[in-house]
Amino acid sequence: METIYNASATDFEMQVQAMLLMKAFDDICDKAKGKIRIVPLKGIDLVRFLYADTLDRELKDIDLLVMPAEKSGAGTPSSSRAHLNTLSPSQGIIELLQNDGYRPEFSFALDETALKKKKKVSMLSNSDRKPNVDVHLALITKKFFSTTINGFNDDAISRTKAVDEVVSVLDGTDRWLYLASHLTFHFLHGEKWFRDLILLMDRFDEAEMALLVERTKQYNFERIVSAVYSRMISIYPKIAGRIDMQQLLPDRGGKRFLRYMEYLEAHPKKIGRGLRLARYYWEFVFISKKSQRRRCFMRLIFPSLGDLQNIYRCHAAVALLLYLPNMLINALGVLLFSAQYLAFSTLLSKQIHAK
Repeated sequence: METIYNASATDFEMQVQAMLLMKAFDDICDKAKGKIRIVPLKGIDLVRFLYADTLDRELKDIDLLVMPAEKSGAGTPSSSRAHLNTLSPSQGIIELLQNDGYRPEFSFALDETALKKKKKVSMLSNSDRKPNVDVHLALITKKFFSTTINGFNDDAISRTKAVDEVVSVLDGTDRWLYLASHLTFHFLHGEKWFRDLILLMDRFDEAEMALLVERTKQYNFERIVSAVYSRMISIYPKIAGRIDMQQLLPDRGGKRFLRYMEYLEAHPKKIGRGLRLARYYWEFVFISKKSQRRRCFMRLIFPSLGDLQNIYRCHAAVALLLYLPNMLINALGVLLFSAQYLAFSTLLSKQIHAK
């Protein structure tokens, strides 16, 4: 697969880094025994699953999702489960990391209100020898998109498979959808993420592809899968024909979305310059249903205290002072972005089809 990926680091450097992070992950799992269950995510998961033989995958930190042991089929002994009720999974892993020399990236991040909304906290290591750890309390943590996915987070957790008494892994289809959403909300930039998704899809048989399409529709991932798959084909044409794009987005709104993505793909630099609004409101573009987009826009304009804390990365008292400015700025921003989206998906996209 050298044709779809050019590593910035040498294979040897990546292999050493992968081994060091895997050792750090194993150390965390050893300390978590009898307390919580851990689901490795992103790079650390892929190195263990997809690149186990070669370790030629760049890793910078550890992402993990925590959950109560009783949600897994690992069969944790009842004697060790007694401790699980004393701390929530988030409290357990955060306490474990703090005792090991970690601290939260932002002081407000451990505030109960903010953590409940964000469902993620970045823990920074005080030692150069240990990687930073991102603790996830849910798979999809984007504050708006996560409210539109029809229970995907809970269902994906229920489908995890226990590897041992601490570690569980995602179902293959859920892993693909999760990684596709991660790539999407990083503005579809990241060669290594496309490589991951292409290699994973290459392993899917027809039944797994059918399941992927089924879950895409069930959980409202149509726009994410369409955008990612379209870029995958341009990188690796052999993957074409495995998903029917028209089947995912048959309505007029879906076609407008595809034209909008075509324009952005043809003018990638404009996302960083002329289309700055697209970066601010990028999440809303991928919400499939119009009614859900309206609800999410209203939540953006009239946010909760926890939302404000996470948006502006501040404590509750400061967040309250920002409520009115946030409402006015985002109300205007939503109107401008909506006009821009319509323009680029109708008028300007004709330039592409005319060529």
